[in-house]
Amino acid sequence: MSDLLIEILTEELPARFVDNARAQLVEHVTTHLDESFVGHGDVRGFSTPRRLVVLAHNVKEQTDSRTTEVKGPAKASSYDAQGNPTPALLGFCRGQGVDPADTYAVDVADKSYVYARKTVAGQKSSELVEAFLPRLPHEITFPKMMHWEESGFQFARPIRGLLALLGVEVLHWEIAGVQSSNTTFGLRVGKPKPITVTSPEDYMRRLREAFVIVDPAERRRLIEKQVDKLLKPLAFKLGENMGDLLDEVVNLVEYPSVFLGDLPKTATELPESVVRSVLQQQMHSFLVYDQNENVVPHFLSVRNGLTDFIDVVRRGNESVANARLLDAAFFIQEDMREPLEAYVGRLDTLIFMDKLGTMATKTLRLERLAVCATAYASVRPEEQAALVAAAHLSKADLATSMVKEYTSLQGEIGSVYLSRAGGSPDIVSAIREQYVPRSPSEDIPATRVGQLLGIIDKVDTLTGILGTGFNPSGSEDPYGLRRAGNGIVRTIIESREFVDLETLVKKAVEGYQATGSLPHPEDLQQRVLDYLKGRITQYFKEKQLTREYAPLENLPVVELGSIPERMQALHEAAGDAVLVTLADSHRRIQNITKGLPAATSLPADLLLTDSEELVLRRAAEAAAPQILQFLAARKYPEAIRTCEELAVPVTDFFDRILVMATDERVRSARLLLLCYLKYILGLVCDYSKLT
Repeated sequence: MSDLLIEILTEELPARFVDNARAQLVEHVTTHLDESFVGHGDVRGFSTPRRLVVLAHNVKEQTDSRTTEVKGPAKASSYDAQGNPTPALLGFCRGQGVDPADTYAVDVADKSYVYARKTVAGQKSSELVEAFLPRLPHEITFPKMMHWEESGFQFARPIRGLLALLGVEVLHWEIAGVQSSNTTFGLRVGKPKPITVTSPEDYMRRLREAFVIVDPAERRRLIEKQVDKLLKPLAFKLGENMGDLLDEVVNLVEYPSVFLGDLPKTATELPESVVRSVLQQQMHSFLVYDQNENVVPHFLSVRNGLTDFIDVVRRGNESVANARLLDAAFFIQEDMREPLEAYVGRLDTLIFMDKLGTMATKTLRLERLAVCATAYASVRPEEQAALVAAAHLSKADLATSMVKEYTSLQGEIGSVYLSRAGGSPDIVSAIREQYVPRSPSEDIPATRVGQLLGIIDKVDTLTGILGTGFNPSGSEDPYGLRRAGNGIVRTIIESREFVDLETLVKKAVEGYQATGSLPHPEDLQQRVLDYLKGRITQYFKEKQLTREYAPLENLPVVELGSIPERMQALHEAAGDAVLVTLADSHRRIQNITKGLPAATSLPADLLLTDSEELVLRRAAEAAAPQILQFLAARKYPEAIRTCEELAVPVTDFFDRILVMATDERVRSARLLLLCYLKYILGLVCDYSKLT
């Protein structure tokens, strides 16, 4: 057995592309090996800004011989009236190298087909790998593609080298005019010479000698170690939320060298968010803090390369930082010559989205949603007043010079300007928090008004884009719909607040209809809700709570904020023996009443005469108002215990009563009783999915 090494060498890839491309390459190589029946061990991926690498361990030199079944033509078309093989069967047998007498029939979906069993001899793994290698670059997708040569082949960046080794054997493939070889290149400094690689083990060693660390996890550890070495003696540290920037920097360098630079006096006179944004957005550098979370006049950067002439690099970065911060100070000074309100009138010059009008019309929609907040959320009068005012000013900073230069500061700059002008703290916070969470690692808004403003902003965006007919699919997300959906879901779940998404989405659709036409308004409300339901499922999948979420997935979206508490209540009740009985009964109720709607009440004259029927009816009608009362008060353990009290009468009912009676009136009455139980139990959860 030998190791298989594959490398695609490129021009520098955008940092945000690297991790996903590496994962795709690992997935495709693994799939091709498995589909080719090539035995192998672990398949690992590595990457730098210039290369995507896969290393498959313990690849067998040859596949095992195997017996396989091959489906042929339908039996009816395989034989003539006299039972002789037809040309269709003979052609199939020739192609498979079998005798017609060795075929046999198998019924598939009520139709009979001819099958053949044949033995496939073992093949050299190197030949099978060479067969799929040219397909790999075509199978990797990127948010943006480019082509650079005559064939029109597209990739994120031009491919400059291909390498594949199975042990010491060099495998051959070609893509976009680039021929594979057993050479690669080290760190791009000066004019690096080609490196001849003799084996996968030799590849890792030779690249390390050429100052390339192929493993991104190792580069990250090296950066963190160097950061500690620089900052700990000074009692400094990086900020708590620097993980995303560190992920980016890891994919910007092949050999990291960390250095500490000084910030000019200007940095102490600017808002922290501005300094941080300038450093991150323009220089991919880190702001530095003391142990009390105060900003210190330093920044930390990572050079791609060795420490040679690092002082020159430091001075260059300090010069850039000084210039950028002076620009920021100038923009802020110029912007604040006018109040934030003045920029609201300029939003009609900024396009929100193609076919969806300007930021001015978006602001009007947000204001309308804020005015009717009591229809979809529990808000106090002062919260609603702050929400309306925040919605009015929420997009004003998009017209400022500062945000035009530093787009990541949208919302942040508006809050800074309003705060300096003496604005209400609630409105200031809401404007700042409207765009969060921007990533899975970022916290949701801390204030109630900020949460609501963020939710209505994202719902408006989601509604509008889906209303244009755009249908999100796959890994591409050009309009940030996934981020918007995740933000809505996370904010509601993690705040545990009541938000009636169904009503909110309905109001959002009405808002678009009032301010402009939608190209595809048909069933738009349901399409938005379906998309959000998909995001809810994905949220719990990523949290590895799919099994825990399953009993709650059919709850209406208005209950989204209650799901964490319901989960906790079900977890605490997991030891109740009666839950097993209740789960079986609920499953049986659902099977019997399949296709019938849940009943929210029972008529007084319902034809129920047997004692088990009457006992169950009395128990159900007594439990229903209690359960509703407990749910309204968010007392979920009490609601579960009340449902458990129904387990005995339900079991007795099923033990002694034939639901599907021959008398239609009796059968209908019993089915209606079960539909009522389906409604009652479903208010709490789907007990049938408890495991």
